[in-house]
Amino acid sequence: MKTQILMSLILAGSLVSVAAQAEEQNQNANTSTVKVSDVQKSEEKKEDIDQEITNARMRSELGSKSQWSFKSSLGYNGGSLQKPFDSIRPNYRASATIESLTALSGNVGVNYRVSKGGNLSFGTGVVIMAPLEGDITKDFQDPRASRKGADVKRTQVSTPYMDYSHGYRAMDMQMISSVTYSHYTEEDQTDYYNLMGNLSVSQTVLADFGDSKWQGGVSLSLDKDIAKGSFDVAGDSRYDYGVGLFPFAEYAFNDDYSFRTVFGYFQFAKYEEQGDLIQMEPYQSMGVGISVTRDIYVYPNVQFTPKDIRADRTNVAVSANLNLF
Repeated sequence: MKTQILMSLILAGSLVSVAAQAEEQNQNANTSTVKVSDVQKSEEKKEDIDQEITNARMRSELGSKSQWSFKSSLGYNGGSLQKPFDSIRPNYRASATIESLTALSGNVGVNYRVSKGGNLSFGTGVVIMAPLEGDITKDFQDPRASRKGADVKRTQVSTPYMDYSHGYRAMDMQMISSVTYSHYTEEDQTDYYNLMGNLSVSQTVLADFGDSKWQGGVSLSLDKDIAKGSFDVAGDSRYDYGVGLFPFAEYAFNDDYSFRTVFGYFQFAKYEEQGDLIQMEPYQSMGVGISVTRDIYVYPNVQFTPKDIRADRTNVAVSANLNLF
């Protein structure tokens, strides 16, 4: 009798153990075993804008992937091929006799990453006239024949701005859409022309050419000045709005270097006193794009007008996108 009771207890215990194992296996089959770190890595990978925007220049235009960062876009418009370090820059988009000064200009500011592809930037414009001419902290005398001896204010910090840009991929093409408001603070714009600011929108589209190393795209821009009041000065006119279509092409030598050319053939401006859009002198730039890092892109180039290609009217230039932190 005792033996039968003992065997019954052993059998019952075995059945309970088997049932418990079956229940555990059933729960395991319906329970995820993914680690939190795996989920985080997958989410980070999904939110990486670099998977959609692979072009070096476009990445640098969007800004750093950090939530807060320093963002700047600077350009140096130098002298001609004949005198690249001269303080006088021939105006290749106007008459060969019209001269302008070389300048380092651009925007510097702070960038806030709103989303994977969205960036909100705040900053101001900066200009240093003839930056290679002596002490940049001091004013200098204008070397141009038409303004010989006049004082030139060397450094200007003006025109604060706010910009929102968004990078994304659509129809298997890389795209950046942006809108910018610039607030005028220079006396020439605020007092003489009676302007408040400028609103601009732009759209950049870039496509791959099959399996080749060529890429091609177009940048469309539209901007309009916002007036504070009327403007009535005899013999002068006030800018109203402009539109431009800029095709460009790139050939990648490797991940860090590429040949780049921009065709500024379709740029138009409208002045309030004139009824029609006026086409600006066509120009073209050709140079080498250098991806120093993911966030620093430099483009040394030459700029010329296709209608009159000459060494004394072809200018040297460098543009750069610098993102830190």
